[in-house]
Amino acid sequence: MSQRKARAARRQSPPRVQAHSSRRHPLRVGGIAAIVVAALVAGVLIARHGGGPAQATPAVHNGSAGLSISGTDPVTGKHVSLASYAGKPIVLNVWGSWCPGCNEEATDLARFAATHPQAQVVGIDINDSKSGARAFYQRWGWKHPSIFDPKSEIAFRLGLQGTPTTFFLNRQHQIVSRIVGATNLAGFEQGFRQANNPA
Repeated sequence: MSQRKARAARRQSPPRVQAHSSRRHPLRVGGIAAIVVAALVAGVLIARHGGGPAQATPAVHNGSAGLSISGTDPVTGKHVSLASYAGKPIVLNVWGSWCPGCNEEATDLARFAATHPQAQVVGIDINDSKSGARAFYQRWGWKHPSIFDPKSEIAFRLGLQGTPTTFFLNRQHQIVSRIVGATNLAGFEQGFRQANNPA
């Protein structure tokens, strides 16, 4: 009689295995969701780049206030401020000496800066060392100023999606377009045309 009661009590309580597996279930769902999100992001990036140089895409800027960014140049140690270039379109290139895409586009950015004096090229050097920045400048013959951002604080404010990223600012220093990923001279020129268009 007591064995029957014990068996009946066991039948009424939920099995431990079931409770244990339900605790694992959210982790499995979370892992699957992370994989799906990563695949979607990779697909968007591949579709965007199409295997070639990245192109400028329009960017929406909020309000009439332009970007206000300043800091120290990692190469010269001088103070650099976008406000110093009031009334001049700016090509703001976010880079790092460790970044393969930044090295890939470096020659074309130097050529763009040399052949477009009406634009001001300014770099934002992220997650880098000053010695790495100096070696990068020397290697690629860069002359334009950069702002040192070792903790990516400026990059975070800009909503950076990857490196390199180039922002094209109009004469009011509002972001008009951007290129996420490495580009070439034609890409820099396209973005600059969009920023320099008075319309």
